[in-house]
Amino acid sequence: MESVINKLAEIEKAAARILQGAENQKKLQDEQQDERIAKFDAELEAETESRIRQITNNLQAKTDADQKKLHTSAAKLLSSLDTYYTQNHGTLSSQICEQIIRK
Repeated sequence: MESVINKLAEIEKAAARILQGAENQKKLQDEQQDERIAKFDAELEAETESRIRQITNNLQAKTDADQKKLHTSAAKLLSSLDTYYTQNHGTLSSQICEQIIRK
């Protein structure tokens, strides 16, 4: 009977060691998973930041180009209006005077 109790005690100790080993293995795997998650998050954040910076730079370049085109277009329009006014000043003045007189 005592040998059976001793064998059961040995089995219980072996089971406790196995459970402790499994718990240690689980902790190690959890730590490794946490490290992989942290690494993935850091890489994703860096990639996202890089893409945001690239998109921002592209948008800024496009905005600058659009502003330059608008500025050039406005300058041409003003120059055209100025030229038209200079060439047709007399006619425009006469038309305005006629409209004022008719009212």
